[in-house]
Amino acid sequence: MAMHEGHRDRMRSKLFANGEKLTDCEILEILLFDVISRKNTNPVAHDLLDSFGDLQGVFDASPRLLCTLTGIGPRTAEYIYLVGSIYRRMNAAPRARLRLFNAYDVSEHVRRRFASLTEERLEMYFTDEDGFVLYTKIVTGEDCSRVGIADRQLEYLLAEMFPYGILLAHNHPSGSVQPSEKDDESLRKIFRVCSAHGVAVRDCVICAGGELYSYYLSGRLESFRISR
Repeated sequence: MAMHEGHRDRMRSKLFANGEKLTDCEILEILLFDVISRKNTNPVAHDLLDSFGDLQGVFDASPRLLCTLTGIGPRTAEYIYLVGSIYRRMNAAPRARLRLFNAYDVSEHVRRRFASLTEERLEMYFTDEDGFVLYTKIVTGEDCSRVGIADRQLEYLLAEMFPYGILLAHNHPSGSVQPSEKDDESLRKIFRVCSAHGVAVRDCVICAGGELYSYYLSGRLESFRISR
């Protein structure tokens, strides 16, 4: 069992480091770790591919048919079929991607996101060049002065996604919509990190009492670019 655990740790490290280079068999082998705990899953992965031809064939197979293979019980068959079902649903209709392309898009989205919040929150929207959101990072805190993101964490996210730009939005539930000195200070730090990675800070929006303040629309965003 210890040998299997060591092998599984190595395979998971391989997946984490560069999952795109895994073979179809390795992908199946790792997937089966979650449902086959005390057995080498590599032969089972090979049998699945030999029997159904490719990954699509494996995930299209019915649970009953999957159970005809040695080493595949009902729980494993259901798990494989469930993954296939998720894939089929994802491809059944066009993906509805969030796009924050202009100031109107941003203001409408921020109003919806923050309308009913009573706690402090920072949301960071990482976008591609066309404004499509790649990832939303949510940070919460007890008050506005504590809502932020560590430089190292932001650097990691930027290096992992290579976004074109980021948009920032946070709220002042019990205060004024006007930015505070701490808001400015936090924005300067984010500008410095993003600038080092060649990522544009597109706007920072504050929401309070149904009102919005935009650093971009107010003309103040440019001053942060100059002073970073």
